[in-house]
Amino acid sequence: MRNVLITGTPRSGTTLVCSLLNTLPDIVALHEPMNVWEFAKCRDSGEVANMVKHFCAETRKSLHEHGFAVSKHVGGKILDNVATDQVNRAGTRLRKREHGRVVIDKPLSHDFTLAIKHPGAFSALLETLVKNFECFAIIRNPLATLASWNSLAWLSVKGGHTPISEKLDVNLARDLANTPDPIERQIHILEWFYDRFRHFLPERVLVKYEDLVASRGRELAKFFPAASDLQESLSSKNLNKYYDRALMTDLGERLLKREGPIWNFYSKRDVENLLCDLSSSAVSG
Repeated sequence: MRNVLITGTPRSGTTLVCSLLNTLPDIVALHEPMNVWEFAKCRDSGEVANMVKHFCAETRKSLHEHGFAVSKHVGGKILDNVATDQVNRAGTRLRKREHGRVVIDKPLSHDFTLAIKHPGAFSALLETLVKNFECFAIIRNPLATLASWNSLAWLSVKGGHTPISEKLDVNLARDLANTPDPIERQIHILEWFYDRFRHFLPERVLVKYEDLVASRGRELAKFFPAASDLQESLSSKNLNKYYDRALMTDLGERLLKREGPIWNFYSKRDVENLLCDLSSSAVSG
């Protein structure tokens, strides 16, 4: 029975991946279904692994016997994005999301593929999880990632914190507590994710958001062969209309002055190109 764990940087496309996988036969992908705070009570890595295995087994049983699973959802559907087009007075977007039963109304074999995504928790626990499960991660241009974080009022990482990751990694919690500037905390969090992916995942199991979009979803075929038939109409959100253009310019300048893990998977040229596209869109607009 194939249980796959999905991680990635927040707002990199992990929810999109779940939505795409759920269009494929004999695959169920769940959006942050577990109570990840229970991981903090585990005494050792074996207990962490057993908790995930038990959850997968119980989820499989529920799907086979009752036809539903627990997941974050919107109106009973696992959509490709939980951010809405509604904005608050500050101009940041609101969210739509519930947590509860999701009915899966497609046939499932006895050994169907079950995928579960928890970016913050699974990234913190990668060293343990990769020894027990198949794991892969979604990443995105660092400038676009930070811009997305800052467009969402409800996202804790907008304030420079990732609560579950800090709970599970005391070093991360300490570093963030000692960093007063929220943007610097955001960049440190992004570096923390990239650093963990570099240390604990082979590069072949990383999916770039840009490749996922350009391939219309077929990039996932290297993990899920049925995805080779995907022809989804996907468009890049790296210059989303809700992203603050002035802030993006500042973020880009900050990134280009840094060295280290921020460039583990993307180059400075990738950020420079996005800044050029930003300038071009401003002129044409």
